[in-house]
Amino acid sequence: MYALIFTAGMVQSALAPLGPVYAHDLQLSRVQVGALFAASSATMLLAAVPIGLVTDRLGARRLTVLSAVLVAGSAFGQGLARDFWLLLASRAAFGVAFGAVWTAGVAFIAEERNTGLGATIPVAGVSAAVGPAFAGVVAGDFGLTAPFVAIGATAAVVALALARSPVAVRPEVVERPNLHTMFRALRGNRHVLGAVVLMTAAGSSISLANLLVPLRLRGNGVSVTAIGAILGVGALVYIVAGVVAARLGKRGPATAGWELVVLALALALPALWTATASLVAFVVVRSACNASMTTIAYPLAAGAAAESGVGAGAAIGLANVAWATSTVVTPLAGGAIAQASSDRVAFALLVPLTLASGAWLIGARAPALRRAARSLR
Repeated sequence: MYALIFTAGMVQSALAPLGPVYAHDLQLSRVQVGALFAASSATMLLAAVPIGLVTDRLGARRLTVLSAVLVAGSAFGQGLARDFWLLLASRAAFGVAFGAVWTAGVAFIAEERNTGLGATIPVAGVSAAVGPAFAGVVAGDFGLTAPFVAIGATAAVVALALARSPVAVRPEVVERPNLHTMFRALRGNRHVLGAVVLMTAAGSSISLANLLVPLRLRGNGVSVTAIGAILGVGALVYIVAGVVAARLGKRGPATAGWELVVLALALALPALWTATASLVAFVVVRSACNASMTTIAYPLAAGAAAESGVGAGAAIGLANVAWATSTVVTPLAGGAIAQASSDRVAFALLVPLTLASGAWLIGARAPALRRAARSLR
């Protein structure tokens, strides 16, 4: 299962260093490059909750195998695409696969062993570290087709291995609520709302960084290979931060709120200064914050599912909807804002929103403290 998370992350992260190459070869505007990043998120947004509900009914393993097959097919499509629309369609297909991996796959891991849930973030971090560097170096030497075909072949092997793996005994299937009942059960749960806020902030900062940082670095004269290396360094920081966060164990929304404050300060760097040194510093700090935030978010969502009496797949799917929504809106809006004004303005607009989200999460602890104080009187 972790091999699938790694492979899917490779496909997801491979586009970041290649965005400037596609923009040059296909004569794409910033809005069109943003659409490539947003396409996978748009289909993930549409598919996340339905996949979560189907997962709770049909079983996580079956959906996980199908997601591996689709990861392979969409990677091949991206490698063979020679025009914008075929590339866009392949990215859209990958979004469905990516949503299934991070909904059915994460639910599958949660069913097998809850302690393994936090390990998904370091594994994703490894793929995010390898993906940009691999794509940048291989595309530079062998062309745009090579990295996606290689990753697609790896995904096909993973799909075959998953299909042939022994089938574990599934727990007795219990009746799960429908979509309306699920939302009614989860909407008042502060842990679910906290997970939604965290995934929205993380998705916004990651997608805006993946869109604008490589383009700005390229404009600063940095090579495609060096851009891949810079993104790889950020991903290595993501790995280390994810491992540390997983070892620290379960933490509450207030901790994540302070991480959002730090993320807002990091977003202020490219908003004030778009030199290469500032962009590299932003990539490093953003990576550390995002790793810790997502490590907190998934256990929050899974725990809230048990408290609310709904399936883990549904709650995790809702968190993924938040992620997907932010990664649809941010590249399109950020690309349009950057094209109409500047990259600095696009980053600047995220700063107050991120600060407000952090303040809300920090303040969410206050009612619980007041209730505890009253109970002691």
